[in-house]
Amino acid sequence: MDRSEWSPTYRALWDYCSAKPDAVEEHPWGETVFKVKKKVFAFIGHPDGNGVTVKSPPDALEHLLSLPNVRPCGYNLGKYGWVTITITDDETLEMALRLVDSTYDSIAGKTKRRKGK
Repeated sequence: MDRSEWSPTYRALWDYCSAKPDAVEEHPWGETVFKVKKKVFAFIGHPDGNGVTVKSPPDALEHLLSLPNVRPCGYNLGKYGWVTITITDDETLEMALRLVDSTYDSIAGKTKRRKGK
């Protein structure tokens, strides 16, 4: 699919994730994921999509799951705090981008600390 046919939400997520230092785009299962240091920090799905799956900070999980556009991720990742956000407006997009940052930082930070040992 040509970039001009991507949904605005997918385009915003793709641009944001791809700009992260050392981010790598992969396509397992035919869907787009972004990784840092070989670990996924965002599942953004298909170009016609309107959501993202990220890992919730433990102290925010209960609140996030109380929101109507957030649900536990399937494939058993939900039990590890991964949530799927359906983006319906600018407010949910901003929330999703903050969670992309949080997930990315938690993974990138862990790998940096390991290197410093």
